[in-house]
Amino acid sequence: MAQHVVRVRELVRQFGTRKVLDNLDLDVRRGEFVALLGRSGSGKSTLLRVLAGLDREVSGDVRVDGTVSVAFQQPRLLPWRRVWRNVSLGLHGVDGRAVADRALAEVRLSEHAEAWPITLSGGEAQRVSLARALVREPDLLLLDEPFGALDALTRLAMHRLVEDLWQAHRPGVLLVTHDIDEALQLADRVLVLDEGRIRAEHLPPPRPRRHADLTELRDRVLVDLGVENHEAA
Repeated sequence: MAQHVVRVRELVRQFGTRKVLDNLDLDVRRGEFVALLGRSGSGKSTLLRVLAGLDREVSGDVRVDGTVSVAFQQPRLLPWRRVWRNVSLGLHGVDGRAVADRALAEVRLSEHAEAWPITLSGGEAQRVSLARALVREPDLLLLDEPFGALDALTRLAMHRLVEDLWQAHRPGVLLVTHDIDEALQLADRVLVLDEGRIRAEHLPPPRPRRHADLTELRDRVLVDLGVENHEAA
């Protein structure tokens, strides 16, 4: 089995005359949690779409070894299907209800299996989205700002849940986020994307992490993101 679940070399994605990804190189090891930071328009979500196989209009070498699941910022649940059926959507050759029930138990939503998506809170809907992604036991889990629409307390709860699920399943994870603190708290490596390339890499301290342990590293990441007024960030 390959050591890397993602191996990208000289990736180019161009829209008209604009190169969104410009000879980008990226590796993600199996079981590694990587966070990708960058300003709006830097190509973060474009990269995720390429790795998910949703965008093939590229040049370069893109290798993803194994199965891939994606959780987006919006849960994208089908409103006409009950929660458990959303989780088991697309599964074949298995008992979909049993698999969905196990996944919902992991995200602490067993009591909502028969609910309709419209009855869920934002955090609950995002947990269903995670269950749907993890039920396939992916080798690579792509998270495209999945906590961006949640309130602060729900985000913190989701951070703990995602870390617990990652520890239990150990997929390779690539998290796209605008939140520096989120990246530093969750990831093994934090990458900064700028002008279509990975411009910096940072290694947070070992887990468990305290906010005080991350202050200096946060300042360095802000510099890489081009934020001059650290006090205001």
